[in-house]
Amino acid sequence: MKKLAILLVIFFYQTATYSQSEKYSFNIEIKGKGKPIILIPGLASSGKVWKETTDTLEKNFECHILTLAGFANQSTISLEKGYLPIIENEIIKYVQDELNEKPILIGHSLGGFLSLSIASSKPKLLEKIIIVDSYPFMSLAYNPNATVENILPQAKMMKEMMLKTSDSLFIQQQKMTMPTMIADSTNIQLATKWSIQSDRSTMAQAIYELMTTDLRNDIEKAKIPILVFGSWYGAKDYGITKETVLANYKNQFLKADNCEIKVAETAKHFIMWDEPKWFINLVEAFINYEE
Repeated sequence: MKKLAILLVIFFYQTATYSQSEKYSFNIEIKGKGKPIILIPGLASSGKVWKETTDTLEKNFECHILTLAGFANQSTISLEKGYLPIIENEIIKYVQDELNEKPILIGHSLGGFLSLSIASSKPKLLEKIIIVDSYPFMSLAYNPNATVENILPQAKMMKEMMLKTSDSLFIQQQKMTMPTMIADSTNIQLATKWSIQSDRSTMAQAIYELMTTDLRNDIEKAKIPILVFGSWYGAKDYGITKETVLANYKNQFLKADNCEIKVAETAKHFIMWDEPKWFINLVEAFINYEE
């Protein structure tokens, strides 16, 4: 189970503009008009992972679709001061400098973690957030005894293993891992390509930080509405049940004041790909709901 969980981590037209911005390390694609929604992909994914989602949302919203530095052929950044904190600060700056109103953030996996972290550190910056298969403390999802302190050796080992793995073995690993995370064969090939095109050092650093950062206490500062999507189906052969996953999510989001959790029936990790209709219906209901 631990091996599977670590592998899972390796993966969390209207007028449009697409640019490698000089002001930001991420690429930005903008589609549609209306209230802004920022969509953040997961580890080693392109912003194109949101295409089915934005095909619907762009009819009524202005979608800002990011592809993060170092992933899917995007330029890298210096990792000297870490990865996630740098990206988080850039997204905050993007919201403050480029948008005229509070956006909704939608993030998958690593993108969901970033969304939660921003909502916790800058609670007045956002209107709502949607988290797609991401936990406040990822390591606790597969190790019930995990703490930031005792998980450090494993996180360091994971990072070193990724950096030392040969290119041929890495490609083989990605081809084996993706079917546990995605149902459709075409999407499996697409995500595998993005992963192979991603910078290995960036991936290793991002995974290390995800494994060793615990936001469970911080999320009580995020007073905005939160919608969380969870998945279990990709790990069903390892004894994981829908009920187990739901309980884990409820436990980790215990301190979130305004949080709704939905666990997919048959979707694997890429929920927006595997159950697109169910996913977008819940997303639309959540973002359109006025309290």
